[in-house]
Amino acid sequence: MDVEVWPTCIVVPPGYRIGLTVRGRDYEYPGGAGAGLGVLGAVFTGVGPFQHDDPRDRPAAVFGGKVTLHAGPGRPSHVLLPVIPPKA
Repeated sequence: MDVEVWPTCIVVPPGYRIGLTVRGRDYEYPGGAGAGLGVLGAVFTGVGPFQHDDPRDRPAAVFGGKVTLHAGPGRPSHVLLPVIPPKA
């Protein structure tokens, strides 16, 4: 399975860790949605304007089923992240 990860401008210093959560839906901050921007959507959740709820992009016939992720011994997983060398 490929999991979509949006590019950001986060630089992680050497020795720090990155956390990854895989969910079956868009992340929502506890306490409800916040005010959005008119051009990007009226309401923001934990994913800002980048919601995955348009039926043209996420047809139920493809994305409406149950998915099970298996991990552990014998089922290796990986996350591919870019490494941008520091400027000299």
